[in-house]
Amino acid sequence: ARRHGQPAPSVDSFLADITSSVSSIHSAARRHGHYSSHKGKTIHLRPHNATIFVNDNQTRSFLSIPVSDESSRWAKRLLLPSIDATMLRFGQKAYYDEGIMHVSIASVKGNMIPIILKKRRRKDLMHTASGNESKISSIPLFQSPGCHQLADETRRCIPESIPIRLDRIQCDFGKVKNMALPL
Repeated sequence: ARRHGQPAPSVDSFLADITSSVSSIHSAARRHGHYSSHKGKTIHLRPHNATIFVNDNQTRSFLSIPVSDESSRWAKRLLLPSIDATMLRFGQKAYYDEGIMHVSIASVKGNMIPIILKKRRRKDLMHTASGNESKISSIPLFQSPGCHQLADETRRCIPESIPIRLDRIQCDFGKVKNMALPL
């Protein structure tokens, strides 16, 4: 019998499969020169396009920064095919069918989108109809250019691109299990 708080065997099998997939990706990428002599891969973030997302069951909101088109192509070409194959083998949905490749930098419990939109309407004295906010799954952190002068000034102060070194993939399964997979 499994002790309380230990992961189910399927989680361990899933992690073993993901570890094997990432290891083979890592080896292939090194052979094809996709990594420099430094550990990992540099990807570029686009902070101007920072976005607030809510998960599918609307229990958590995330502040995310999309990766550049080039970095997104790299991840979709090298990382996602094997990870998606593992997800499908374990009866899960594939990642990023239509999604935006991003790095989540913060999260909070609950769906924050209706609260943010309500504050924006109040601040900008917008008198638009509300009520459909719970169906919205993402909004830009910075409003569209021209909507608010302060937001426009803030966007001009933010760099177009922020390079970061990706050296591992972190898999978290609640509080039960986590694993870092080196790249």
